[in-house]
Amino acid sequence: MDSSKKTYVLVHGAWHGAWYFQTTKQKMEQSGSKVIAFDLPGHGNDKTDISQVSLDSYVERVKQEITKLDTSVILVGHSLAGFIISKVAEEMPDKVEKLVFVAAMIPNNGKSVLDILKADTGSELLNNLIFSEDQSWATVSEDTLKKVVYNGATDEQIAEAAPQLVRQATQPFSSLVTTTENNFGKIPKVYIGCTMDKILSENAQKELSKMVGCSYHSISLNTGHVPQIESPIQLAEALLNA
Repeated sequence: MDSSKKTYVLVHGAWHGAWYFQTTKQKMEQSGSKVIAFDLPGHGNDKTDISQVSLDSYVERVKQEITKLDTSVILVGHSLAGFIISKVAEEMPDKVEKLVFVAAMIPNNGKSVLDILKADTGSELLNNLIFSEDQSWATVSEDTLKKVVYNGATDEQIAEAAPQLVRQATQPFSSLVTTTENNFGKIPKVYIGCTMDKILSENAQKELSKMVGCSYHSISLNTGHVPQIESPIQLAEALLNA
């Protein structure tokens, strides 16, 4: 199918919002593609209370957006959103033409996102999280943001992005997602990896993609975990070619 005829739905990851897809979205739209990005509950301009934020609430928001469309979509999930788009695909497979995972966690073998990060010896995230007293949300220090989250970004890119981050509810990290071969399993999948990633190591990315029969994209991005900030044009080109 010509890329100009495709509809992409971009789902953001933890702490972020639709805002970090802006440049990528604009570049993709220049190809003639229809590209949709929106804030999940409790992120960006969405003011849902953190106590009401859950993986299921994320999934429902994505399903609402897809239901508005009269076509199937290429569903793109970054980081934590790998779990979100997997559950959406399981629940409405006929609306999903393809799944594209960008440095994303993928549900498998009854493991949560937290389980995946704990097992990844190359990940530096968990040891650097700062939790609220009741453990309901987490954030990171300025130093961790620079050295782990945005490790390939410029000082200017970090300064622009940092004020837009929100407290991240912890519930989605411990939630489980069950998929089946008849639904999630039948949908074509592509994985776009990030070679400098310190949140989900490249080795972990390759292993996850292999476990669900997902082709690891031949063009990996030479970035840290958040290419939307570091190399948004390169990400757009990778998505259009996925």
